[in-house]
Amino acid sequence: MVALAVTDGRPVGLLVTCDDSFSQLGVFENNHPGEAGNRPLIRWGVNGRPTSEVVEVTLFGQPPEGWKVAEAVDIPAAEAGIEVDVEPLTELRPGVTYSVDGSSRRNAISVDFTLADLPRIGPDEVLAPRGHDSTTVVSREAFLRKARDRC
Repeated sequence: MVALAVTDGRPVGLLVTCDDSFSQLGVFENNHPGEAGNRPLIRWGVNGRPTSEVVEVTLFGQPPEGWKVAEAVDIPAAEAGIEVDVEPLTELRPGVTYSVDGSSRRNAISVDFTLADLPRIGPDEVLAPRGHDSTTVVSREAFLRKARDRC
């Protein structure tokens, strides 16, 4: 599972990995859902093998030890007959919707947010998915407990 926290005013992605499988955590612009192929995918992410159950990454910051920043590489989508142009995301901007996503063993439900959501997330809290279409602010401990139950 993934969630979004705020540390020292900076957004931080959290990924509960469940095991030591190759994992990834990232953020992408999600302002135009359903328009794949018509617009570039603007994304930033990191990947590697986790050394702990919970991986925390400051967005656009240094990756955890042993991880690397993923390169922006175009994605072929043969089944749709398109190739998705991928561009690097380097900052968050007001008025833009973003999604934090991740995977480890299986894909996590993404967490949608805007810069306006960040002040709602207090110390020891995270913005977590509530189903596939909404989010909620919960305690970090409640999120970790639920994520571990899903492992």
